Amino acid sequence: MMKKLCLVLVFISLVSLLTYGNDGEQEEIDFLLFLPNSANRFVNEDRAMVQLDNVANYLMTRNPDPGKISVYGYAAASVNDIDPVNLSRERALYVVNELQKRGLAGDLFAEPVACGSVDLWGGNTDEAGKSPNRRVSILLDDSILTQAGLQAGLRTVCTWEEIPGAGNPVDVIHRKTVIRDAGSNFPWWIIPLALMVIAMIAAIILFAFWCRRSFSAIPAAASAAIVPVVPTSQKIYVLEEEEIRRYAYELYQQRNGWNEDAVEDWHWSVRELTAYYEDLGFRVILYWEVEKLSA
Repeated sequence: MMKKLCLVLVFISLVSLLTYGNDGEQEEIDFLLFLPNSANRFVNEDRAMVQLDNVANYLMTRNPDPGKISVYGYAAASVNDIDPVNLSRERALYVVNELQKRGLAGDLFAEPVACGSVDLWGGNTDEAGKSPNRRVSILLDDSILTQAGLQAGLRTVCTWEEIPGAGNPVDVIHRKTVIRDAGSNFPWWIIPLALMVIAMIAAIILFAFWCRRSFSAIPAAASAAIVPVVPTSQKIYVLEEEEIRRYAYELYQQRNGWNEDAVEDWHWSVRELTAYYEDLGFRVILYWEVEKLSA
């Protein structure tokens, strides 16, 4: 029984650790991606229109204050005559205009930000690496909006770091994003943490019970029953069946009646009583050994 409980507690602890530790950072790389050298055409027009619809619907439900919606434009590093800063600004302006067409007032937007060429989502070494950098980021109160987050009622909280000498009008770039619930402030991380704490407390209680059972004192009745069987210089003590049963029952009572394997209690009783009398200098003979000798 105790082994099963320990296995259950270990399982709960592992699940709690995995749940609590799975606070991984998430980046969305397929969101409002533009075609190369274009500020008004997306890689996938149908998908981009759906993404813009979802962003507009979400922003209208949030009732933002004027100037609280920010749009950052980005471009991939390319060798051509197109200025990446201007291109990224035009992309940001295009998205602002598209959102205004979907019902958002113009005064809700801050001035579009042009970040120029970046390598935040791709490596810029080939077309596959450049494509994710041709994008915009839409922020509401410093929170980046993503399509996956909008569909789940979530938002992505972002952090920023200063990049000295980046050469762009705005020397800030996106560092990381972490998904969190935007519709509720309840700290859900408390649940797995509480489960982990409960499992640890239960494990400590079980360990303390096991120690008490293993090292419990021999009852006074047992010490009073020391009677040498053979009057010789070597003390011998016969451990009778009744004494073993009595001590096994006391082990049961120490658990406040918590049922367990009676056979295991019997073996614990034999081991602990034998060790007790041997510490007193007796040679312990079990009652069934005496019966064998008599036979």
